[in-house]
Amino acid sequence: MLEEAGQRNPSYQTLPRFYAVTANAPLAERFTVNGDRLWHDIHYTAQWSLPSPGGITRLCASPEDKMARDWFREQVLALGADYKVNATGTQFALFPGEDNSIPPIAMGSHLDSVATGGKFDGPLGVLGGLEVIRSMQEQGVKTRAPIVLINWTNEEGAKFWPFLGSSIVYAGQSTVEKAQASTTHDGSGIRMGDELRKIGYVGDGPNTFAEFPISAHFEIHVEQADSLEKAGKPVGWVTGWQGMTWYSVDLKGEDGHANTYPMYGRRDALVGAAKIIVDLEKLAYERNGYTTMTNIRSGPWGACNIQSSVRMAFCLMHKEPEGLETMGSDIEAKVKGIAAMHGLDMEMKRDVHLLPGEFWPEAIDCVKRACGEKGMGAITGTGHDSTMTTTLVPTGMVFVRAKGGWSHTAKEWSDKDDCMEGALALGKAVLNFDEVLKTKKV
Repeated sequence: MLEEAGQRNPSYQTLPRFYAVTANAPLAERFTVNGDRLWHDIHYTAQWSLPSPGGITRLCASPEDKMARDWFREQVLALGADYKVNATGTQFALFPGEDNSIPPIAMGSHLDSVATGGKFDGPLGVLGGLEVIRSMQEQGVKTRAPIVLINWTNEEGAKFWPFLGSSIVYAGQSTVEKAQASTTHDGSGIRMGDELRKIGYVGDGPNTFAEFPISAHFEIHVEQADSLEKAGKPVGWVTGWQGMTWYSVDLKGEDGHANTYPMYGRRDALVGAAKIIVDLEKLAYERNGYTTMTNIRSGPWGACNIQSSVRMAFCLMHKEPEGLETMGSDIEAKVKGIAAMHGLDMEMKRDVHLLPGEFWPEAIDCVKRACGEKGMGAITGTGHDSTMTTTLVPTGMVFVRAKGGWSHTAKEWSDKDDCMEGALALGKAVLNFDEVLKTKKV
């Protein structure tokens, strides 16, 4: 279980602060990217999807995921990467620097998607990083630190739970065994480790920070909100994230004939679930937060069965830690009360708890300088692999303007020029941080 993420690595040596610096590093000032090539890659890789008109359905460890992973492997090997896959399926592409004794600067995101998702959430981060590597090589840009490009596994948690499936292991907040044992939402018992083996993506590469330390992590992502759009800014630097909690609840009632069993005395688990759903929505308005019921399974399946078994999952979100904790206490009490009212056996688990937090100032500063006047500050409303790496090392995120704020839908869209600006800011941020590392105290 992922609990209380956001606590930073106490052993990491703090870097010198350069907040008064407004200019980019010399290498960053001259750096450019190829927007046409990036745009081509975004749409070319979108072909590996289940039928999903206008968007992508590429679930973790699916045949479509394998094809995208295979393509990624071919691209980085052609660029001369030291390539590895770890036991949770994450792909690492390492490129040397002038001093390979320095832990690499990482760029990373994910190629998997949600069901009926868009073409940008996740893939833009990996493909934008790939474009940065290509452009660096073409322009003869040599960093002092090595660079590693990462395709993290199961960031979305759309098929296997919990989400952030590999980065939580890397951050030491879960284990390889638990990640491989992650099962599907449909109750079939299919395990992520078994499905990764089927597509050939369980390797012997590094699984944890201790095995493969990095100096920093940078990620480019669509905003999933409309603050950049409203401000007329193509890119932004992410200062932090709102708090998030995920619960799973099992309700057990009693079987009975739907047509003949008396109404009084029924132990209908689905009625209990319905009341929880209504109270969950009320909670968001009462506490100025957000809530969503994300998954529900009910049975026994049929036309004339009282529903005796329900499994549901939902999330709570709030920008303040006190607000998130209060929402959790409120809904826990509501669920217990509703279960008692309907005579239901109940089991409730808090699977993920992420308090609101901020990314490292050193990394934010690098992204802010990279964005320049084209950018603005923003916070992310959800979790990312960067939410895990920030517990270890300086981590920063680049936001790209999202049309209408749409995300996790085929409507998701970022314009070609905005994607290019995002990749450019990503590359410049990495080069800015490489310059910062040169002044790190030994």
